Amino acid sequence: MAVVFSKQGRYDEAVTSLKTASECDGSSAQPHSSLAVIYNALGDRHNAARHYSIAVQLAPHLSNVLLNYAMFLHRHGPSTSFAVFD
Repeated sequence: MAVVFSKQGRYDEAVTSLKTASECDGSSAQPHSSLAVIYNALGDRHNAARHYSIAVQLAPHLSNVLLNYAMFLHRHGPSTSFAVFD
């Protein structure tokens, strides 16, 4: 549902749906990655960076998560990042 909401410009509903998904399956990176994309589109860099960081920590092997985060950091600079790899 979050994808449908997002494509329709119903970002608040998309965020709510993705937050619910992340609470139901705390080990899944996809809801966090999608939240990051939406927050970034809305100009909320802080929440975008936070959710990209969570997604990378949960799934450091998923290339789409890494690529999206890398593009975000390239566009907005490393000062927007959270510590991902300790």
